[in-house]
Amino acid sequence: MNIEIIEIRFPKSDKATQAFCDVIIDRITIRDFRIMHNGGRHYVKAPFQTYKNSAGDIQFRQIVDLPDEVREQVDTLILSTFYREKEMANGSTHR
Repeated sequence: MNIEIIEIRFPKSDKATQAFCDVIIDRITIRDFRIMHNGGRHYVKAPFQTYKNSAGDIQFRQIVDLPDEVREQVDTLILSTFYREKEMANGSTHR
């Protein structure tokens, strides 16, 4: 299986979303994985959509479900690329 990062985009805000990432898995492009920061750690969220249910509460629905072994590879590649790009942008070798 071939997994490739197309792009990582860093938003200008300081919210929990640290970056967005587009990935190609074999020949399938999946856009807008999110690199999140919460509880002192970074993690990856698969693309999702939001909607309001009948009670008016905001709900989240994941758009893509990857098999666990593929998801682990994608998350690892996204985070390692994120840290590398962040270090290059900061001119630093620390995370």
